[in-house]
Amino acid sequence: MNRVVVWILGALLGAVLLGGALWVGAAALLGSSDDASGVRADHEYVVPAGTAERAAAGEVVDLMPAEIVVRVGETLRIRNDDSYLAMVGPFVVGPGETLTHRFTEPGVIEGFCSLNAEGYFAVRVIPA
Repeated sequence: MNRVVVWILGALLGAVLLGGALWVGAAALLGSSDDASGVRADHEYVVPAGTAERAAAGEVVDLMPAEIVVRVGETLRIRNDDSYLAMVGPFVVGPGETLTHRFTEPGVIEGFCSLNAEGYFAVRVIPA
């Protein structure tokens, strides 16, 4: 395994630990997450296969905006078709997994993002 991949995996592990801490702090803003199919998503993103390898090779990965605005009751879906986990703010989406999340309270949640050039992702949840 080359140094860049090891560095990325180390950074992702650190981000997972930090994301877990942020998740606890953001729990009041978040509804339940599930992988149930058939749920309509208001905001949907797909991580293509090979994304982590492209990033390790030095390509700028810019799949997610730095910020999205959603209304209470709206749903975010992130499907990870890559073979590495993806960090998107407080959300961790494992390889081959799909995260579907409905927002239940207004507020802001934010954190590290492995899928954009800024390395940051925020969700601003506004009243319905």
